[in-house]
Amino acid sequence: MEIGDFQPESWIRNFGVKHGHPGWLYVFRNGNRIKVGKTKNIQERRKAARTWIPDIEIVGIKPFWHASYLERAIHIALSDFWVAGEWFDFKGDEFEKDFIETFCDFYDDDINRNSVDFIYWMNSTGMSEMTLEQSQMAMTLPKWREHLGHRNQNQIS
Repeated sequence: MEIGDFQPESWIRNFGVKHGHPGWLYVFRNGNRIKVGKTKNIQERRKAARTWIPDIEIVGIKPFWHASYLERAIHIALSDFWVAGEWFDFKGDEFEKDFIETFCDFYDDDINRNSVDFIYWMNSTGMSEMTLEQSQMAMTLPKWREHLGHRNQNQIS
């Protein structure tokens, strides 16, 4: 699917979802680390990922409206597990399994359903509480991570 193939359905407005800025969120795995990012070109992202780490596991790539905003929400919500850049290490925390399973449950080609389901996912896992707190404190993502006690480690992009 190409980014221009996505069409908004009118019913998504009933859930407060606005169409626009389509893209894919992806989750890759390398050993114990998970990379959560966004892209507008899934073929190029897969190719690029294999050049940085040839045996990287592609856990999932799912379409969403406002992918950049949603990626940021996930990064805020997963701040406790942040390592560097877009990389996270759950260090055996049971939430990793839930995060991966639920992300994989999103549809591969239904941007409208995914964008609505994202709201429920964030609320049902408690991840929305982290984003709300960060927003209320009006902190940038780096300041938020610092607030939580994280220090920038070896950079992995």
